[in-house]
Amino acid sequence: MPTSRDRSITWVLALACLAPLAARAADAPPAELLVDADVRVAADGTVADYRLNGVLDHALADRVEREVRQWRFAPVLRDGQPVPAKTRLLITLQPATEWNRWTIADISTGEPALAKRELLMPDFPESALRAHLSARVLLDVKLAPSGKVEAVHVEQTSLDRPGDPKLAAQWAEIFGPPSVRAAKGWKFLPPESVDGQPVGTTIRIAIVFPYDIDTLRTHRFYPGPATPAPWLSPQVADDARRDTLADGQIQPLEERVRLADEVVGRTL
Repeated sequence: MPTSRDRSITWVLALACLAPLAARAADAPPAELLVDADVRVAADGTVADYRLNGVLDHALADRVEREVRQWRFAPVLRDGQPVPAKTRLLITLQPATEWNRWTIADISTGEPALAKRELLMPDFPESALRAHLSARVLLDVKLAPSGKVEAVHVEQTSLDRPGDPKLAAQWAEIFGPPSVRAAKGWKFLPPESVDGQPVGTTIRIAIVFPYDIDTLRTHRFYPGPATPAPWLSPQVADDARRDTLADGQIQPLEERVRLADEVVGRTL
């Protein structure tokens, strides 16, 4: 029969074998990094200034800054003339096949930062709780140049089960009002300025009402009718990305500063 000393030795040997695996796991890069920066664009579309928001590995931060400073943006016009502009830039990085290198997976400009630490989300309707019903609501939120919410429009309400269209419309009316009430209390920092002046914008944001925690990971939502905000142009409103927004994710719809270069897929 093994003694307590034998069992101790066995545990020590097992931990010794697992240690290299744990070290490799600890050294493994995250699946994704989000770089948040403010960029000033000159009238000719070149990058005039770059400022990183938050913390990033020093070497990677230098590589990102060198890369961004080479980019060209489409000139921003005011009264038909190109003018300087500023935008908040979000860069999504994913690990490249080469060790310690990163690939640019996505770029977003004009996304407002929260004036407070987090968004106040709406209460879950009690009738939906009793019905064990989950929903996903898409809101179009119009922001003033100050970042204050000016208007909120329910663009789409999707449920986690198919059903009669009339019944689905009734449930949509239950989820919509609390979403709008919550959104009217949000406050953002101005995401962009044109010729030194902050400008208003519109964002799209997804709110998920999960009956249980698995809803966020596994539930499928059946899309309801989409009716974009009346103040949006048809070109802006018709955007298939609405189907991919996660809970709380923001999509800028009226960004003024846009990249002229194709940079997605580049390796840093």
